[in-house]
Amino acid sequence: MRWPTQAGLRARAADAVFLLREAVYWFASLGTLVVGLVLLPFLSLGLLGIGLYLLPGVLRILDLLAVRAQERAAGFAGAVIPFNRRRLGGRYSFGELATLATAPETKRDVSWLLFHAAFALLAGALAIALPAGALLNLLVSPFWMLFPADAPLEMTIAITSWPAAFLGMLLGAVYGVLAWLLLPWMARRMSEGTLAILSPRRYEELSRRIQDLSAARASALAAHAAELRRIERELHDGAQNRLVGVVMMLGLAQRAAETDPAAAVPFLARAQDAASEALAGLRAAVHDIYPPVLDELGLGGAASALTSRSPIPCSLDVEGLLRAPAAVESAAYFVLAEALTNAAKHSGACRIEVVLRTESTPREDVLVVEVTDDGRGGAGVPPPDSAAAAVSAVARTSVPDAGAGAPGAGAGALGAPGAGAGRADAAVGVGTVDAGSGTGLAGIARRAAAFGGRLVLSSPEGGPTKVRVELPCAF
Repeated sequence: MRWPTQAGLRARAADAVFLLREAVYWFASLGTLVVGLVLLPFLSLGLLGIGLYLLPGVLRILDLLAVRAQERAAGFAGAVIPFNRRRLGGRYSFGELATLATAPETKRDVSWLLFHAAFALLAGALAIALPAGALLNLLVSPFWMLFPADAPLEMTIAITSWPAAFLGMLLGAVYGVLAWLLLPWMARRMSEGTLAILSPRRYEELSRRIQDLSAARASALAAHAAELRRIERELHDGAQNRLVGVVMMLGLAQRAAETDPAAAVPFLARAQDAASEALAGLRAAVHDIYPPVLDELGLGGAASALTSRSPIPCSLDVEGLLRAPAAVESAAYFVLAEALTNAAKHSGACRIEVVLRTESTPREDVLVVEVTDDGRGGAGVPPPDSAAAAVSAVARTSVPDAGAGAPGAGAGALGAPGAGAGRADAAVGVGTVDAGSGTGLAGIARRAAAFGGRLVLSSPEGGPTKVRVELPCAF
């Protein structure tokens, strides 16, 4: 075995700190286990109210301990947790408590609790005893002569002579070798055991991923259908009607030219104007499919063009913005355009701040679009319709401000007051947007959901209103 290096000593110190931290948390684990065992006979009395009041607290404590243990283990091992754990809160009915108590996550948490209560204290004790025994035996044994004969030095053995002192020093060396070899092994076993127990099995992770992809695909199909309907309406109500006008004007000009050529000139002028308007409408429709400015200037330049045309003064921050796939940049462009339009129409703001940046995570890069106005606030997340409700059954939705009530219909626009007024913030995940052709927040959330992203809204009464859209780049 090579002599210990400085890096090796730091690594062993980190191992010991991790094991000692687990030993400290062992007391909480043991207390939760004891409370759970005491509560177990009363679970059958849930209908009488005992389990109904005691079980939620135990489940919340167990969930919190498991979350913290998973974070500690992942931080020590440098691992990435590939899923979001549930968060328990609020009040539950007896049926909901029964579902929570038998859920797979609760079973994993209980398994981890048994594992942690059985081994954490032992591992922490060895993390203290082995290094301490090594130091004491190596440093104190040579001074056995300083102790009186009737009270000899008591280490692992009683040291009353130099042979015993050399034996004590040898034992100290053995303790040091054991500490050097066992501490990293125990730390790895603790962290790997925690992650293996608390993390879902591979098929569960894949099942959740399939559900998320199914929800994202449904949202993408709904968004695609809505875009097709919008383009059809623009062409039908815009360019097509104008072209019909051109044909009519040309027909009238032809008839007028047969009797009085001079009378045909106004009809030709009107036909030319209608043709110009139809061409402008076609250009706008093509621009709405994919803006050419994105290819020419990139998302940062396109955003600068958008903010410069806003009737409300805008500040733009694109520091930290990286290039993303063309589809993601296009979605971000339209999200920003929709947010600025809605703010101008409904917020009554005097100032808008726009931030575009790329946030890197261990799993993927996320393109973030943030639009903040100082308007009246009170915007609400539109409720999902029946089609999206079926999708949201397999998707995750989080509403941090549960006390604000269900989302109201709202005005469907940034900064627009609605029935959802008073909500501090709300997050709309995959598949939780309406699949109709509405605009405003519904359209923004629908675009985000099509890429597996989400819309986060913060709009208290009186403002400010902040819309944050997260678009995964590796959709």
